[in-house]
Amino acid sequence: MRAWLSPLLYYAAALLYIYMTYALSQSQTPPLWWGADEATRGVRLWLYTNTLVAGGFLLFAFHGRGKKIFIPSLKQLGMVAAVGAATIILCAGETASLPLLALLMLTVGYFAGGAHYVAAFMIPSTCLGRFLGCAITLTVLVQYPLMADGKGVSVPLLLTLLLCLTAIACHAFQALSRHQQITVRQDEDERNVPPSPRFIGMLIVMVSFLAMLHGCGDIMALQYYAKFDESIFHDTARLFFPAGILLAGCVADFAQRKYLLSVTALALLLRVVSLLTTDTQESFFIVQSAEYFIDSFCIMCYTLYFMDIAPQAEKPALWAGMGRTLALPISALSANAFALILDNFSIHGFVVAYVLILALLNLFFYHAAFREWLEIPAYEHSAAAELPVPVIPVEPTGAPLPGASLPLPVAVTGGSDSLAAVTHDLAYYQQKFDFTRRELDVLTGILEAKTAITIAEELGIKERTVRFHISNILKKTGLTHSAELKLFLPLCKK
Repeated sequence: MRAWLSPLLYYAAALLYIYMTYALSQSQTPPLWWGADEATRGVRLWLYTNTLVAGGFLLFAFHGRGKKIFIPSLKQLGMVAAVGAATIILCAGETASLPLLALLMLTVGYFAGGAHYVAAFMIPSTCLGRFLGCAITLTVLVQYPLMADGKGVSVPLLLTLLLCLTAIACHAFQALSRHQQITVRQDEDERNVPPSPRFIGMLIVMVSFLAMLHGCGDIMALQYYAKFDESIFHDTARLFFPAGILLAGCVADFAQRKYLLSVTALALLLRVVSLLTTDTQESFFIVQSAEYFIDSFCIMCYTLYFMDIAPQAEKPALWAGMGRTLALPISALSANAFALILDNFSIHGFVVAYVLILALLNLFFYHAAFREWLEIPAYEHSAAAELPVPVIPVEPTGAPLPGASLPLPVAVTGGSDSLAAVTHDLAYYQQKFDFTRRELDVLTGILEAKTAITIAEELGIKERTVRFHISNILKKTGLTHSAELKLFLPLCKK
């Protein structure tokens, strides 16, 4: 738990900084040329601030480009904090200029980008959902007594928070540096295959559509809220958000994200249905509480899928926060666009489109053919944890490097008849490890000592896809390199 404390505090503090500065921006008066009524100007201010926070995420990614592990110095973090502090002081009046507000939001995104980056590298993927749930819950519970009315924030308090955030960020990056020193080099483990461009493209499409639907639902909710006295229940209803984010984190970690998208899609659909059926002040509290609960699943989707791929990606500083980078401006933009056409728009037509888009996203993400085409890693098989740890023979001078020539047991080295006996056992291996048909084809090539390029040519697929299947085979067997398969598979029958 001690190893998690630094990223936990950093992530929670960064989100708290976001919420507090959003509250500060809401107290500002948007320019009159943004719209005729206050609601329109408020929605456009939302788009402005969200886009700039996303720009702060990209600013952090740009800072760390070209480096596998980016560790900002205290000088760099201090410069960003100084800009934030100056703009907080200048924005403390009744109104603030848009450029000043832009600088403030860029610092918010920079620190948040760093928090996502640290968490992606220091927290195991199998626990990341629950980690985010705890961090966000901590944020909301601290925020609640500080600004229960949802608007207005003490400037000294915000400056103190920024100073503490800078110190926590510096400590978190130092902890990340120490963590990386004891981590096995990525190129020594064939299980860590960088995400394919097709998979990244699909994630971008998925998150973009979810953000669009989320933004449209938000503007519908604002229209419905106008019919009720929101102030009566608003503060209490916000406490449903921590409950939702904790549940979303548990759903995300169960079966390695297998059900997260489906549950989020169902939650978004129920959100629209609940808005259409709300007609009394009493039912409004239930709907508003459900809004916060459903928002938590969307946030978990935006954040987790990209944080999962960041450690294996070529530009981890970019992809760790890409979910938020996309979702923030897209959701606000779709809310603004839907607000313009809402009066002349068929709600029933919107619900139909809503359902079709959610169904399409689930089809793409879960259909077996699309999973292989997108090169989505297989979920860890429960039997893998029960397997004996393979004992790899070593040379007298020390352990052989992964991929080096390993001494093989007689069952494999005894000749073509012995090799045929091993390949004859493929049906047993398939049943024991739950290999797919394609993984079995690749495994056959490995046991025949063929290279990835040769296997790809024979199967008519790309070399990268072969390596993706090798990665899945290794995850299911609990190994780290394909050279170990020739040793381990014959032993697992004994």
